[in-house]
Amino acid sequence: MRGEKRMVYFTISDAVRLGIDYIKRRFQRTAINVASIGLANSFLTSLIMTDLFYATFNEYQGSSIGVDAYQYWLVAVALIVSVVGITNAMLISVYERYREIGTMKCIGALDQHILMLFLVEAIIQGAAGGIIGYFLGVVAAVLSSGFTTGFNIIFMVPIIELLGYLVGTTILSILLSIIASMYPAWRASKLPPVEALSYEL
Repeated sequence: MRGEKRMVYFTISDAVRLGIDYIKRRFQRTAINVASIGLANSFLTSLIMTDLFYATFNEYQGSSIGVDAYQYWLVAVALIVSVVGITNAMLISVYERYREIGTMKCIGALDQHILMLFLVEAIIQGAAGGIIGYFLGVVAAVLSSGFTTGFNIIFMVPIIELLGYLVGTTILSILLSIIASMYPAWRASKLPPVEALSYEL
């Protein structure tokens, strides 16, 4: 019937499909975001793991070596820089996709659909950066503490602890990526379709 509003169905699986498609098309920009998250996470992981390796070594050997507390302030700075970098990259991504966003809105996409699309991309990038950063951090921790504690120290740490830190640091990376993407995603969702379609890069 005329005048009847057409319902638009946009599921999370649609957002994941479109997000992966965009990541493939703009792989270099995505790689920069993932690298930013991964480097910050690897710095954090290397400190946590080094501390854990030293604590395990102290338990077995009765020593008192550890990581200096001030180094965690450096991690906090690295995480903040990472968030700022991701926000900047996501804002550029919004500008590059003005026409795409305008087209989606013209065919019925709602604000929440655009928001969901950008947040799904942020989750994918955060998870990838978190996992990569964790393994880089573990390698760095083994190399930095191995000469003091012995390179077999990693086998003395319970596997459940290593897995727990993997999950924890990956979740942290996803949260940082989401926080960094919130403003760009909100901005993209509020774009008027006509303005978006007429935008020239």
